[in-house]
Amino acid sequence: MSYETGVGVAFLAWVFITVSAVVSLNSRMQRNLRKVGMRLSWLTMTPKPIAQDEACYSATKVGLKFILLYGTGLPFVLGSWLYVLYVASLLIYRKNKDFGAPQSVREFRWKLRNTDMSFDQIVKEMVKTNDLPPEDFEKVKSELIFDMQQRGLHPGH
Repeated sequence: MSYETGVGVAFLAWVFITVSAVVSLNSRMQRNLRKVGMRLSWLTMTPKPIAQDEACYSATKVGLKFILLYGTGLPFVLGSWLYVLYVASLLIYRKNKDFGAPQSVREFRWKLRNTDMSFDQIVKEMVKTNDLPPEDFEKVKSELIFDMQQRGLHPGH
């Protein structure tokens, strides 16, 4: 395989990663996570808390951040087959990271990705996933609301 073929395949891999990020960052999971003050990390695609300043980003700032973050990957395409290897290993890691997760965690992630959940539904699933007794629902909910208010967020939005 030639260097030029590697660059072409690497470019296609970069396009795939970039489009996948756009889809993930605009997904139902992202909307559900926002209801409980979380968001998907732009780098790792794992949930993380929303900071107060992130809640009020303008579309321009979000677009520039995305271009800066994913546009910097474009020069690495010149690494040819090394970049293809990196992308392949990244995709394998993302696919296999749920392999050893308990069934309750996999079900919760499926619900986050595929159903429009209310704030209370998400909290109930969090209680269930963390093996807490159902009577702890109100406690967990109030702690989550308090945490979100401390960060300047509005629960359920």
